[in-house]
Amino acid sequence: MSRSRLPWHRSIGPIGLDLGSHEPRALQLRVGPDAPLRAAVARVAPAAGIVERAEAIAKQMRHAGFTGREVVIGLPPNMARMSVVRVPALAGADGREAIAWEAAERTGMAREQLVADALPTGAPSNSQEGREEHLLVAVAEPELAEACGRLLDAGFEPVAVEPRFAAIARALSRRARRDSDVTDIRAVLHVEQHGSIVMILRGDRIAFCREVPIGGDALDQAVASRLSVPVSSASMLRAQRLAFARGFGDPVDAVMEEAALAATRATIDALSGELALCLRYFGVTFRGGQPARVVLSGPHGAEPRMGSIIEETCRSTVAMCEDEVPPAAVATDFARIGAPESGEIADWLTCLGLAARSRTLAAVEAAA
Repeated sequence: MSRSRLPWHRSIGPIGLDLGSHEPRALQLRVGPDAPLRAAVARVAPAAGIVERAEAIAKQMRHAGFTGREVVIGLPPNMARMSVVRVPALAGADGREAIAWEAAERTGMAREQLVADALPTGAPSNSQEGREEHLLVAVAEPELAEACGRLLDAGFEPVAVEPRFAAIARALSRRARRDSDVTDIRAVLHVEQHGSIVMILRGDRIAFCREVPIGGDALDQAVASRLSVPVSSASMLRAQRLAFARGFGDPVDAVMEEAALAATRATIDALSGELALCLRYFGVTFRGGQPARVVLSGPHGAEPRMGSIIEETCRSTVAMCEDEVPPAAVATDFARIGAPESGEIADWLTCLGLAARSRTLAAVEAAA
């Protein structure tokens, strides 16, 4: 069972619980240096729902030595429905209710069956009615409530729920939280197994976000088709190439490497094209030119030659996510804190952002 949060544990943050990762993950930080202290990973079937994922990771968390009970949950991508809306500038209960009804109209769900929130993008408004652009996120409540109930039964206390892109943005913005950092404009391409997320950040504020259905699955399929091998074999080959690209393990055979590069080129070109369209939209909407750099993140962000293709297509400098997060997080040995064979910081980026969420802010939002 988790230990109580005694006064000398106040520097330890809540547990960041990523239910949308390929394997559900939990991470806890020492707030300040953002140094990971405890971690846990659960194995689940690829088609497992959020309730099964919550049950599986809760069992691991009970034996991982986490401090306290507070949990901040990151939602699976297919569960959070996202759209861009322009709504009146309302605050308080009236604003939350207006957002909920707007979400019900756009998603087709009944008002009482969903929970919704909206993030202001800061886009200039051309409306004479005082409407502001927001990123609307809506979630079906029954399944989410059941998953939170399973965590409560295991002895944990969900204090906040948010889409995973918000956690990724927070993890990549720990050094860009001042008001003056709004001029630091970065694009983020977060590549995961089942898809990718494109974001544009102004400091720590999300100005643009879009989900793209191209990820590790598409790259695995491309390699399997080119080499006439099972998808599982193609996935193992790509995993070896990614490990070598990150500075671990041995390179693959030169012939296989060349074949894999040729196989993935079209998929990477398609992903780069989607990113270029997003950058073009941002430049027109915000009238502020292009981001200073593109940050590659996620478990598949280190795909060989992806960075050079993006530089060529988007004419932008490319950086890796390790350059954007606190050094303590990058240097962490995850096997030492309870998550063996769990990969590098790119695999834990969402958990890092969830665990870095302010406990005070989470408690206020939970009460609201």
